[in-house]
Amino acid sequence: MKTQFLLIFILSVQYFNAKKRMLGEYKNEFGEKLILNSDHTFEYYWNIDLASSWNIGRWKIEGNKYIYLKLNEIKDTLKSENKIEMVLSSDKISNEITNNEYALNVISGGGQSRNLPPKKLFYKDNKLFTFPKIGKIQNKKIRSLMNPRVNSKPWFEK
Repeated sequence: MKTQFLLIFILSVQYFNAKKRMLGEYKNEFGEKLILNSDHTFEYYWNIDLASSWNIGRWKIEGNKYIYLKLNEIKDTLKSENKIEMVLSSDKISNEITNNEYALNVISGGGQSRNLPPKKLFYKDNKLFTFPKIGKIQNKKIRSLMNPRVNSKPWFEK
C-alpha cells in the first residue's frame, strides 16, 4: 500500500511540475506568440507586417510532453434585414454588430482566426515544437517569410 501511494505521489508531483514549467509566454521567429495560462486557457497572436490574427481557447497536456490546443471562437450577432447570422468577432467580447462594423472587420488586416494556431505541440527544454502536415516534429529551421535567404526557427521559445 505504501509503495502504491508513493508511486502515485511521485507521478502527480512530476505532472504538476511539468505543467508549471510549461506555463508562460512563448514566441517564434514567424511573428507568433502563445501564452499558456495556469487555468488551462491560452492566447495566441500572430503579427507580421500589417497582417495580424488572434485566438483564445483551452489547452491540455498529455504524457507530460504533448500540448493540445482547442479554439474557442468568439462570435458576434450580425442582424441584417430579416436575417440573423453569427460571424467571427473582432474582439474578445460577443456583441451585436451592424453591417458596417462587419464590413470594416472583414477588410481590416487583422482579426480572429486569420492565421490559426497549431493544434498539437511538443514540449522540450522550454521550447514548443509544432507538427507540420507530415506529422513529424518541426525541429529544423525553415525559410523566413520576410526574407527567403534567411532560415528561421519555427518553434516557440520562452
